[in-house]
Amino acid sequence: MDKVSIENLIDGLADELQPVPPKKMVRGLLWTAAGWLAGAALLLWLYGMRHDLAAGGMPALSMLSFWLIAATGVAAAWSALRMGLPGVGRDYSGWRWAVLAALSLPIAALLLAVGDGHAAMDVARHGLDAHCLSLGIASGLGVGAALFLWLKSAAPTSPTRAGWVIGLASGAAGATIVALHCADDNLIHIALWHGLAVVISAVAGRLILPRFLRW
Repeated sequence: MDKVSIENLIDGLADELQPVPPKKMVRGLLWTAAGWLAGAALLLWLYGMRHDLAAGGMPALSMLSFWLIAATGVAAAWSALRMGLPGVGRDYSGWRWAVLAALSLPIAALLLAVGDGHAAMDVARHGLDAHCLSLGIASGLGVGAALFLWLKSAAPTSPTRAGWVIGLASGAAGATIVALHCADDNLIHIALWHGLAVVISAVAGRLILPRFLRW
């Protein structure tokens, strides 16, 4: 094939191409924030705010748990958004450090449970338990949907990793939202029922989403 034929082939392939505007990080951030706020607004409208928060603030333990989980959600969402931007060699691992910090909650809860097994079983069986779990998963779906739509249009190079991170961000967002409603300040309850929402959402993201994020 001569040079002229190659140039004609390239021109023919390029004739129907249209310029695509670059994705703007600000738009993805706004989508994600809107999903987070919408989930919080809906849950609080349906079930109400915890009484002490309405009166001024959470106890120190609940506040610490809230911010650790929120940091995990923000870091995971940021990593997911960065996966939708073009680039080679980008580092998407920042969310892992937030996860390691958040792991202090279940570790502390496990140590507490070992020290007082009967109390741990009572907490696990009673309280809002499954109610918190289901609300935590459902409340984060807005964040998960926003991140999925962002990455769906970008076709990330690693759909499996993207699925994990979207699920993690969704579950962490939901866990922070349900903390605004749940008034149980027991560490075992928070680690078990709120934390389980993060785990289930992350696993669901890994199992369900990659097939829809492929090229």
